Amino acid sequence: MSNFKNLRAWCLTDGSAGTISQVRGLAEALNVNFEKKIIDLKFPWNKLPVGILPPSKIIFNNYEQISLETNIPPEIIISCGKRSIYASLHLKKSLKNKVFSIHIQDPKINPDKFDLVITPVHDNLNGKNVIKTDLAINHVSQKLLSKEAELYTNQFSEIQKPICTIFLGGKSRNYRFDVSVIKQLADKIDKILKNNDIRLFILFSRRTDRLIIEYLNDRFLDRNIIWSGEGNPYLALMQYSKYLICTADSVSIISESISSSKPVYIFTLPSLKKNNRIEKFIKMILHKNYARLLGEKLEDFTNSYENETFQVARMIEERYNNKS
Repeated sequence: MSNFKNLRAWCLTDGSAGTISQVRGLAEALNVNFEKKIIDLKFPWNKLPVGILPPSKIIFNNYEQISLETNIPPEIIISCGKRSIYASLHLKKSLKNKVFSIHIQDPKINPDKFDLVITPVHDNLNGKNVIKTDLAINHVSQKLLSKEAELYTNQFSEIQKPICTIFLGGKSRNYRFDVSVIKQLADKIDKILKNNDIRLFILFSRRTDRLIIEYLNDRFLDRNIIWSGEGNPYLALMQYSKYLICTADSVSIISESISSSKPVYIFTLPSLKKNNRIEKFIKMILHKNYARLLGEKLEDFTNSYENETFQVARMIEERYNNKS
């Protein structure tokens, strides 16, 4: 992408894996020189919805991250997550709009505050500068998965049985995720192990409750399926696994798993909301055969998903050229 190649970009996030994956994926697809900036807000900005109080440099706990006095200004801003919105708006104002701002996810404010907004269809956000996607864009590619797999060759490459990995999330505003729910999953795991000749691994997210981790550790202690090694091999296991199982709470990890082109199964959770937008997302990916609901038997299938991150990057280039 010649128009973006070598442009200086700042990728603004709250530091969570999901938001970093999205900004990194887009920055790499655009072929820009990017720096990752973690945004940390003071109270009450870190608690209040965006737009209630104005952004200024006093609201940041680590303003040096984005200070224009100590950093070379960016030409592109790619932001993701609520905290990053404050930084993006502040920089846009400070640079007198001489920066191209792209926000990923529904910002919950007027999308016209940004040059472009990239958001999944299930967010139901509309606007002339809004680009919609089926999944959350991300940094998963075959090159990345192969590179990560090399780091864990000793742990996984000699396993003879097909590997199945469970990506376990945690409680959220959208779903109930407690021990009673995990007991249901554990019962299903017992049946899956009985009905499928596989090697199973379970990986926890940073949102997984300690009680859930302890319960699964106790229940499956003798089966050696809980990952307890060093580092986080989730990308490596995407490469080594034949099957991937995701809990329904994380659009990010589901999107990354589908992007790996492996058969993905969804373990549903009790919804806490009558109008749960992630439920719409789950229904869509099931309808399009990007994933299937988790049963007791795992079957090989090919999902029809085509990487949207590079498609979005091409659309951004076109919009950028027209704007210029």
